[in-house]
Amino acid sequence: MVELNDNMRMGLLIGAAALLVFELLNIPGVLGGGDKLFLVDLLGIGSNATFRPDTGFSTQDIVGFLGIATMGALYWFSKEDDLDWEALLGDDDDEEE
Repeated sequence: MVELNDNMRMGLLIGAAALLVFELLNIPGVLGGGDKLFLVDLLGIGSNATFRPDTGFSTQDIVGFLGIATMGALYWFSKEDDLDWEALLGDDDDEEE
């Protein structure tokens, strides 16, 4: 298991949610007024235009969803497993007698 503190776990959860919202709005071109925003070209690494009418599923979306899955998995596997269930549930045996 991966042990992360609560701030790191919350950062993973918020980052995954923000990336998911970005991907879901970017795939149909809602963010660019009908055109899709390509982050690689926005950063200056690519040679194409930043906004292109290539809406639909692309390599950027595959990488985005892999990032979402990775952050979600890290969030899930970093939860604390050592809960004291008896303390949480209370001692019900004494009340039944």
